[in-house]
Amino acid sequence: MTMNAKTGIAFSIHTLGCKVNQYESERIAAELGAYGWEMVAFSSRADVYIINSCTVTAVAGHKSRQLIRRAVRNNPGARVVVTGCYADSDRVAIEAIEGVSLVLGNDDKDRLPLLVAQELGIGIEPGRRTPGEPAPNTTLHTRALVKIQDGCDQFCSYCIVPHVRGDLWSRPEPEIVDEVARLAREGTPEIVLTGIHLGLYGAGQDTGLADLLAKLVEIEGLGRIRLSSIELREVTPELVDLIAASPKLCKHLHIPLQNGSNAVLVAMNRHYSAEEFAERAHYLTSSIEDIALTTDIIVGFPSETDADFKSTMDLVASIGFSRLHVFKFSPRKGTPAAGLGGQIPKDVKEKRSAELIALGEDLAARFASRYIGKELIVSIERRQGEHLSGMSDNYIRVMCAGSDELLGRLARVRIEKQEDATLYGRVVGARE
Repeated sequence: MTMNAKTGIAFSIHTLGCKVNQYESERIAAELGAYGWEMVAFSSRADVYIINSCTVTAVAGHKSRQLIRRAVRNNPGARVVVTGCYADSDRVAIEAIEGVSLVLGNDDKDRLPLLVAQELGIGIEPGRRTPGEPAPNTTLHTRALVKIQDGCDQFCSYCIVPHVRGDLWSRPEPEIVDEVARLAREGTPEIVLTGIHLGLYGAGQDTGLADLLAKLVEIEGLGRIRLSSIELREVTPELVDLIAASPKLCKHLHIPLQNGSNAVLVAMNRHYSAEEFAERAHYLTSSIEDIALTTDIIVGFPSETDADFKSTMDLVASIGFSRLHVFKFSPRKGTPAAGLGGQIPKDVKEKRSAELIALGEDLAARFASRYIGKELIVSIERRQGEHLSGMSDNYIRVMCAGSDELLGRLARVRIEKQEDATLYGRVVGARE
């Protein structure tokens, strides 16, 4: 059936996985919106369902399949489009699901709106956007994602991502500066730079992440910038000096540790030792006042012993991370780790995960307690009951009283009390 874009086509998009996927979904949604299509909830009846999938674990692949079948049930006559990493890694399995119309890998994401329109047999009305102009960010959150890099060449033994995201690619610096400047003009209080391997921005070119940040902090009206995640050896002295010196750069680094045992790190094909990680963490906390270090940990990697797990617990406690993201090892087809012997029983992984999560909660509460009686700069994100809720630049959840006029703004909040890892305070002014 041939339709005209002006008649209004309802579409929905559901995103799994990382911030890069979230950014790419926002761009797709914004472009379809610019063509006059209406975005609806995924549970609603839509003409087009887009699943931006993830394949980082077997569980993520399972969730992707569930969403595909859910979309087909919502409207059996709809076009169901699957894109993202799972579309690259398991195309045949997706195409076998009844009701799937299009399977587009990551390389085709930029063309997805056009390809979907062709699938519907309609023409895209020209002139809605200036050719080459980036689609506006559609997020209603106070944090805007900006993708600056793609691809990974690290090939950790448990990870499928390098196989589905391809070669390293860095977005042109002027294009990034223009997008961040536009977001600053629109009053976005916080911008999150994201990529598959963010610290390798500019690899093979005469630039790097620190060079880019040095230009971005000069943008007039810029609120603040947060880095989504960065590998240990890419935290350069130049980057550390910039974060220490600029109030526009969040005092927060998410650096994946993955494990505290050197034997397990070698098996994971991680390129550092536990001792090196501890040394670099100390360097950061001594160089940048109030910095928060957060991390990812995988428990139950094949052949992980009780002693290995204790090494992880000891290292995490000694570094004093302000937040942990704990994952139970899940074999991913196509990765070396999936074929390793010594797979850990489920109940052991559950026990280790629970112990590490409990430690992480304790460390988070301890870190937050440092700021009682002090002031923090908070990005006010939403209303939560009688409080406004926001995030400090060093990644602490802060609740405060105030009017909705503060939503989407940076405010100075004096901290008065604490509940677990959440702080409560009162607004004392805007950021100076």
